[in-house]
Amino acid sequence: MSWENYDDVLRQLREHGLQVDELEIDTPKPQRCQVEGDRRREKKGWYWLTTTDLPLPDGSGDGQFIVGSYGVWSGTDNGKVKVAVTARQASMTAEQKKAIAQRHRENAKRAEAIRKAEAARAAARAQQVWARYVTEGHSPYLDRKGVQPHGVRFDPKGAGTIAIPMQDAQGRTHGLQIVRGQKRPGKLEKEYWPRGLDKRGKFYLIGSPGAVILLAEGFATAATLHEATGLSAAVAYDAGNLMPVAEALSSAYPRSRILVCADDDFLQKCKACGEATEVAQELCQHCGEPHGQKNPGREAAANAALAVAGAWVAPDFPADREGQKLTDFNDLYHFPAGGLSLVRDQVFAAIQREGWPTSGNGAAAAHTTGGRGNSEPRSARAWMSLDELVERFVPIDDGTGKYVFDLWNNRLVLRDQMKALLPPKAQWDDVKAHPTWTERGAYYLDEIGFDPAGTDPAVKLNTWQGWPMEPREGECTMMIDLIDYLCAAQENGEEIREWLLKWMAYPLQYPGAKMATAVVMHGPQGTGKSAVFQTLAKIYGDYATVLNQRGLEDKFNADWVDSKLFLLAEEVVARQEMWHVKNELKELITGEWVRVNTKHTAAYRQRNQINIAFLSNEAMPVPIEPDDRRHAVIWTPPEMSGDFYEGLFQELDNGGVEAFYHYLLNLDLTGFTRHTRPPMTEAKRQLMDVAKPSEDRFLEDWLQGDTEYPVRPCLTTDFYQAYLAWCRVYGVRFPREHPQLMAKVNKRPGWKVGPQHVYDSTWYANKARKRMIVPAENDLPPEHQKPAHKTQAQWLTDQYIEFTRHLGGPNYD
Repeated sequence: MSWENYDDVLRQLREHGLQVDELEIDTPKPQRCQVEGDRRREKKGWYWLTTTDLPLPDGSGDGQFIVGSYGVWSGTDNGKVKVAVTARQASMTAEQKKAIAQRHRENAKRAEAIRKAEAARAAARAQQVWARYVTEGHSPYLDRKGVQPHGVRFDPKGAGTIAIPMQDAQGRTHGLQIVRGQKRPGKLEKEYWPRGLDKRGKFYLIGSPGAVILLAEGFATAATLHEATGLSAAVAYDAGNLMPVAEALSSAYPRSRILVCADDDFLQKCKACGEATEVAQELCQHCGEPHGQKNPGREAAANAALAVAGAWVAPDFPADREGQKLTDFNDLYHFPAGGLSLVRDQVFAAIQREGWPTSGNGAAAAHTTGGRGNSEPRSARAWMSLDELVERFVPIDDGTGKYVFDLWNNRLVLRDQMKALLPPKAQWDDVKAHPTWTERGAYYLDEIGFDPAGTDPAVKLNTWQGWPMEPREGECTMMIDLIDYLCAAQENGEEIREWLLKWMAYPLQYPGAKMATAVVMHGPQGTGKSAVFQTLAKIYGDYATVLNQRGLEDKFNADWVDSKLFLLAEEVVARQEMWHVKNELKELITGEWVRVNTKHTAAYRQRNQINIAFLSNEAMPVPIEPDDRRHAVIWTPPEMSGDFYEGLFQELDNGGVEAFYHYLLNLDLTGFTRHTRPPMTEAKRQLMDVAKPSEDRFLEDWLQGDTEYPVRPCLTTDFYQAYLAWCRVYGVRFPREHPQLMAKVNKRPGWKVGPQHVYDSTWYANKARKRMIVPAENDLPPEHQKPAHKTQAQWLTDQYIEFTRHLGGPNYD
């Protein structure tokens, strides 16, 4: 088939840069092709062509023409261009033009549907890969940029590759930015994956949104901004996506102001000579001609800020960049005269110029990954102006109207506390009429949370206030020596010491990390157990607490559960009558949530981020089950000389706590995760043995011949009487009931519990059915196994009568 304009259409596509050898026409979907000059060889070009009959200009009749559209994808813009049909080729009526336009619209709808289907498939693939990536690992990219992961995930193969999710405001993942840790042939360091993803308006949010949200192009820049300021920061991935992301953030968080933190693309290639020149100058520095370029980073930031009534700021480098490609706030962080403090100062200066408030969960939080400590606390106030008051407190929608959230102290409080701070003659109606109060709106109770890492998208009001202590290099040798000594009594002391130090360090290096294990350290008095863990508690400050038995039994638990990261339990379950709380403690060690029950505010649920250490002078401090995986158990040796402890406390008083904090923050955790199991110790084996249920210990003693009752078939009632007698001897206060004991026996391999045919006496006269326990043959001693010359009933009769005799029962002879 021939078309009147085939060669002309092919020419149009090629002149547009599409590398097409032969046209595909009337295809069910657009055709993809490579574009001239694209070094990555991606198929960004596309065309979608169909045919129609049009009258020829010479009036000789109709000819078949190719119509349609083509373009080159750039981000989410397909660059659509319509195929041109000139008057020399065809003479179209108005109706034919309308028909072709309608066909273009229908094709556009089909293309949009195809695009959405591709995006949905891409999102499903991205979600699968995102789920397979792991939360802990190592990345050369993050090391080079000097930032923390902030919730990005690592390639499970350990290749140093990370994945940064492209998400919507609801937290759904639509695609990934893959940042490779190693060079791979034909692969760039950064890549958007998978093909077909819809990046427009998708972002990754670091930290919880507050009064101000920072918006940057790349992850490293956003992470730097968050770490420097404590404000939440969104990753837009490139300049073209800044405006769509700004609009998405403004829609999702209408009470937040958007500050776009631009990349300063001050170097661009001159269109006249091709050399890199500074676009701030009108003329090229090399050829002297107008370079014809703009600063795309600044321009995109300004447009995005304008679209959402926000503001923008670009990094101001304190010295000449000498032609190096230093463009963003991460570059400013690494600049010789830069640093995080300069980043923070420039961002907050921009916010202050706009007159925006910075109070909120984001701004109130200090740097959560390096332990920088809190800023100076605000002074107590007797009353506050209305402006200050509505900036400090946020209304909570819980159905009662009794509560507000205090942004100064990051906690839920009664509304009466806010009312008490009203200025003279002011009324509550004045608060409700204040523009900030009405525009900001309210939060739900379940949007309050304790999120030290700042990565939980469900937490809108964060009760985390930053680390209370500043780490400092210094001397903590004696503390390390004490830990060495306390672990040395184990047969694998070096292994348990290394594990214990990493267990202490991990939640400090990864704030909010919930360890899957608890530490149990017990032994003689005065060894220094408390000194170690009270020092650790000092690092946590108010995020740590010491739990006693009374606190554990109290129904109001906020003082040791609410916003806590470390729990020191001393002699909590040493008493026998306290062992009933062991299941509650299990849940506290590994459960995902805890319920916070306070006296004066509504109870609410909080993510469990509490790590626990149990200390005791008792030989049996906590009950540990035989299959336990939750506890690391360390038995300590006797105390050392008084001179050692005196030197230890002098070290702690002279900066040793801060030095120990610094030591733990810099401890190498390679290969260690929050799920790394502790080494088994002999102390743990002993606790597991002692904590076995009484029926298990009785069965073990019986089978090992450590009771006065022979191992042989017996009546279930006789066996239970033997068990009760054993319990009296060994002081078991709460023996198991008969059915529970039988159920335990019946689960042993090869054992039988149930009715058996036996005789009333060794005369084998009257036969009857009696409930008996018949152990497996390999558990019976040879002398009690069935002889060949006796029947099953005769053998069982002999056995149960002999067992009854040992209990002091009747003589059947």
